[in-house]
Amino acid sequence: MQKKDCFLVGTVFKLHGYKGDVNIYNEVDIPFDFNALDYFLIEQNNELIPFFIDRARPTKPNVVLVKFEDVNSEEEAKEILKRKVFLPKEFLPETDDKRVSEKQLIGFSVVDMKMGELGKITFINSKTAQQLIYVSKDGKEFCFPWHNQFIKNIDTKKGIMEVEIPEELLNLDL
Repeated sequence: MQKKDCFLVGTVFKLHGYKGDVNIYNEVDIPFDFNALDYFLIEQNNELIPFFIDRARPTKPNVVLVKFEDVNSEEEAKEILKRKVFLPKEFLPETDDKRVSEKQLIGFSVVDMKMGELGKITFINSKTAQQLIYVSKDGKEFCFPWHNQFIKNIDTKKGIMEVEIPEELLNLDL
């Protein structure tokens, strides 16, 4: 499976005990039904390798305790320590626009209903009075406000944000 078909869940950040259990930091802050997950994809040598889950449960906010089937010792767990953890995009939970997390939108394609693809979301600034979405394409970057007037639809399965932005607003940033 390729990274473009997946989303980053988090990182294996700590060992738990000596029998191969690990803690994964859930960076995207997306709630998962761990009973529905059979595996996580762990990045090794730039490839995503499936690690099948024996058991998993949240222990703290954004922390998941996981026991993988073929990781049975502290030494084996150290092999995946500090590795990035992914899931296929099909595991993204159903959400509406109001519940999509900012981190989840990074990397989404921004498609204008008249002008087509505008680029990919690189950053969302929430520290301003008006939340701003930064989009980059071919080395050029622009931003637009997070507002229902501009954002028409967010498809979490396809990784697309459909927008309708006046051309004049786009030309201000270019």
